[in-house]
Amino acid sequence: MSHDLIFCLDEALARVDHDRETFHMMIELFAEHGPKDLADAETALKAGNTAGVALSSHKLKGAILQFCAPAASQACRDLEEAAKAGNLAHARESYAALEKELRRLLVALRHVLERGIAA
Repeated sequence: MSHDLIFCLDEALARVDHDRETFHMMIELFAEHGPKDLADAETALKAGNTAGVALSSHKLKGAILQFCAPAASQACRDLEEAAKAGNLAHARESYAALEKELRRLLVALRHVLERGIAA
């Protein structure tokens, strides 16, 4: 799967047996909770709390994986690994990449909600 792809709709739908209602509900929940998890990671990062960054990014990674979003997933993994290694400088860089990729993913998912599955 290419990292240029924001997310793979076909693979994400397959994870929910092509149940569009469930997929829409997943998008709505992610749109609500994903930014909160990212904010938790940012708060922990600013406090130098690497364990908190790792926990928040791990939680967010699990949610992102449901959408088959390679760049966002990788950014989350990078942040989690940097935090677990105690590397705050790399964690800050990874956080910036994750913030960008999460924004891209949310826009793409909202597009699916607004325009329907065929979008």
